[in-house]
Amino acid sequence: PLWRSWRAILAQGGSDSVVRLGSWLIGGMAKGAAAAAAALEGAEASLAELVDLEDYYFGPDKDQKKKNAAETAVACADTALTCAEKPTSATSSKANCIKGRALSYLVGQERLAEELLSKALKLDPQMVAAWNALGEVYWNQQNYAQARSSFEQALELCGPNAAARRWAHDMPSVSLRNLSMVLRAIECEDLEKSNNFAAGLQRAKEATVLDASDPQNWETLGNAYMGEFFVNGKRYEELNKALIAYARAESAYEKLGKRNPFLHLNRGEAAKFLEDYDLALKSYAIAKEIGAAKGGDEYDKVSELVKRLAGMVERKGDLKAKRLKELTAGLPAGTCTLAQLRSKESGGKSVGARVVSILDRKDEIPDRWNPATCLQPGCA
Repeated sequence: PLWRSWRAILAQGGSDSVVRLGSWLIGGMAKGAAAAAAALEGAEASLAELVDLEDYYFGPDKDQKKKNAAETAVACADTALTCAEKPTSATSSKANCIKGRALSYLVGQERLAEELLSKALKLDPQMVAAWNALGEVYWNQQNYAQARSSFEQALELCGPNAAARRWAHDMPSVSLRNLSMVLRAIECEDLEKSNNFAAGLQRAKEATVLDASDPQNWETLGNAYMGEFFVNGKRYEELNKALIAYARAESAYEKLGKRNPFLHLNRGEAAKFLEDYDLALKSYAIAKEIGAAKGGDEYDKVSELVKRLAGMVERKGDLKAKRLKELTAGLPAGTCTLAQLRSKESGGKSVGARVVSILDRKDEIPDRWNPATCLQPGCA
C-alpha cells in the first residue's frame, strides 16, 4: 500500500519527519481517492501503534513515542482530507474520528479530541467507534453522565452482527465493558450505587460472552466481581470468581504476546484479601517486572506482612508458657492440631483454635476498586 512509503519516511526519524511526510504528499506524489484511502490506512496503522504504546509500553520515552505516533496518525488523516478535491462524507467522518482518537491519548488535548469526535458523529451519527471514543474522552474528564450516554448510544448502534465490524472500537463488547466501568464510577445514593454495580457486573459478563478472546473483557469482569464483593457485600466466592477472570485475562494476553501490569496489580489485591499471599507476591512481582513501580511497593508490603505473621506464629503470639497452656487446656474435646491435620491424621476431627492476638493491618480495604481511577485499558 501507498502508506508504506510514507512510513518509510517517518522511519527515518527526526523531529521533522512529519513535516517531510507532508511535503512529499503535497508535492503531488499522492492524489485522488486511492491516495485518500491509503492515507486512512496509514492513519489507522499509526493509531493502532498509539493504542499499543498506551496499553503495553512502559519505557521512559513512552510520552514521546505516543506523541510521535499521534502526530503521524493526525498527519495521515489530514492528508486523506486533502488528497481529493472534495472528500466524501465517509472519508471526512473517519478522518476526524481517527484524529480525535489519536489526540485523546495526549494530555491536554481532550477538548480538541471531543470537538473532532463530535464533528465525526455529525457527519456519521452511526459511527460506533466515534461514540466509544467520545465516551472515553468524557470519562477522562470525569463527566460520567455523558460517558454513559455515549457508551449506551454505541451499544444501541452496534447491532447483533459484531463479526462484520472492522475496527476493534466498533465491537459491542467494547461498549459493554466501558459501560460496566462507568456504571461503577457514578457517584450516587447507596441503593442506586448497589444497582449500578450489579448492572456493571452483568454488562461485563455480556462482554466476555460476545468476545471471549479479548483480555480486557476478562479483566473488566474480574474488577466487576471485586466491586460486587466490596460494594454489595457478596460472599468470598465473588473474589474467587475475580481470580478466575483474571487468569482468563492473563491467558488471553499471552496469546496476543502482551502483558498488562494493571491486571497483575488487581489480581494481587484480590489474592491479598483472600490471604493467598503466594499469588499476591507473584502478581506484584510480575507487575513490577512489566513496568509498574506500584508492584514493587505492594510486594514489599505483602512480604513484610508475611514475615510478621510467620514471626508471630513462630513465637506463639508472644504468649508465656503458662498462659498458652491455659488457653489450650480449655479447647473442646475431640479436636486436632494443625500438625495432625496436615499429616492427615485428624480422623475427620476439626481443628480447635482460640484467638490470642489480632494483627493490625490498618485500612487495607482496596481503594483501587474505585473505577474513577481505571478506565485505561487493563485497569478497568
